[in-house]
Amino acid sequence: MKYMTFNSSCSYAAVANLLSFYSVDTEDRKIALEMGLPFLFDYEDGCYLSGPMLQGEKWFNLYLKTIGYAMTEKEIKREQLCAYLRDLQYAMLGIYVSERNKHAVIYTGIQDGKFCMLNNKWEQADEPDTLLLSEQELLQRVDEIIMVAVLEKAPCETVQTESLLEHSVSVLQALSKDITTFCSQEKSAMDIRLSMNTLFRAILLDGITMLDLIGESSTIQKLKVVQSQFMNAVKENKPLQIDQCLDIPLLNTAISEYIALIRTHV
Repeated sequence: MKYMTFNSSCSYAAVANLLSFYSVDTEDRKIALEMGLPFLFDYEDGCYLSGPMLQGEKWFNLYLKTIGYAMTEKEIKREQLCAYLRDLQYAMLGIYVSERNKHAVIYTGIQDGKFCMLNNKWEQADEPDTLLLSEQELLQRVDEIIMVAVLEKAPCETVQTESLLEHSVSVLQALSKDITTFCSQEKSAMDIRLSMNTLFRAILLDGITMLDLIGESSTIQKLKVVQSQFMNAVKENKPLQIDQCLDIPLLNTAISEYIALIRTHV
């Protein structure tokens, strides 16, 4: 079994586990590095994304196509999920392991009349390697529409990422401007809390994780200072003008360093 080796990497560990069924030996960290994940950013549905939040066939195929595989995804309605899975050998999907926490698992077949799910986790986590779920238990843990992904053999391709890298620079530039604007205005405690995932996570959490993968300690140190300041602002749980709490010039310096790093790979 392939385990998670960096924060929030369950879907990347899932890809590694899927590949292991086809006798391909890899891991989440290798996938991330070989596809250039530390240098990729995106903006989707009002949310800035980076690192392990970049999921799905668009992103995973940056790696998979170079080794002769491809991922395809299909949206399945909840009431059709169990029948659909029964016709597959292996598949990746997201299920809720708690009320708000969705986690990538691998369907590996039916065992004792239950759906067997490989649980992508940290090696030392106090969780089972596999989950056995009845049809009712499985349906209680999924959304109304479920994205189910499978692997298939495909011709090897050289994947071009220049346009994605240029897009990532534009996204980071926009992120810097949006953070500066957001922090210059008084925001409610709820708005600040919501901004954790939509605005700040891409640079102050997943961005740090990605920089750690490539050993960029100087930029990490700057971001960790701002991360600590931001978490203190969240804990205040009251209306704030956040630029009175955050070192915005330091954050923008770190973002500029990140942009320069991406440009060296274009």
